[in-house]
Amino acid sequence: MKTHALILLAATLVLTGCSSTSKKEPGETSVADIYVQKGVQYMESGQLDVALQDLQHAIELDGRNSEAHNAIAVLYGRLDRPGDAETHFKRALSLDSNNASTLNNYGRFLCARGQYDQAMDYYRQAIGSPLYSQPWVALTNAGLCARSSGKKAETEEYLRKALEKNPAFPPALLEMAKLSFENGQFMSARAFLQRYEAVAAPTAEALWIGVQTEQALGNSQAVGDYINTLRSRFPDSREALQARRLQSDY
Repeated sequence: MKTHALILLAATLVLTGCSSTSKKEPGETSVADIYVQKGVQYMESGQLDVALQDLQHAIELDGRNSEAHNAIAVLYGRLDRPGDAETHFKRALSLDSNNASTLNNYGRFLCARGQYDQAMDYYRQAIGSPLYSQPWVALTNAGLCARSSGKKAETEEYLRKALEKNPAFPPALLEMAKLSFENGQFMSARAFLQRYEAVAAPTAEALWIGVQTEQALGNSQAVGDYINTLRSRFPDSREALQARRLQSDY
């Protein structure tokens, strides 16, 4: 499993009502909360320097805002500052130990660093939280982490549970297509990929899985279609370079 798969899933950072341990009326949004929201938006648009300023300001305004620490920890992970990320994840959990978003994100961080057993523990806590509105995210991340640690059966178990919670979750569908292909279950791989294509825009990775799956099934027309789409939409991708080697055959 590639590290970036987990990082992309970190984009699902959930501000659960901008919860904080600071004293305020239920449903009330503080100035610090607003800076957290802005910081997350900037982070997801790739403006990491601006995101850092906003999230640091949120913590200056309210050092007990668990979501601010959660968000800045994710950002520090992206900035390759693992020590700072670890500090803020732990601070976020000390303020709100049941925050499933933080538990999920900390699990992702630990798994990316090869600390698989610890990561799975945090994922399980997130998955078990009755207040988590998106358990399929943590289930998918747990599946990816199990895959990274070489546990294929566990990988499939978590991914299938994710799809039970949300049958249209693109990352879980794509990972199941990949896993099915690797297991030689080509019809299953095709089915998962078709479900993925129905709910998500094509990526170079997904198109290349399509090429390999249809090649294994002997469908030359579909192989050619996937190759043409791949080379048209993602001409400079690694997958397009691989497809060029097959192009003359289709």
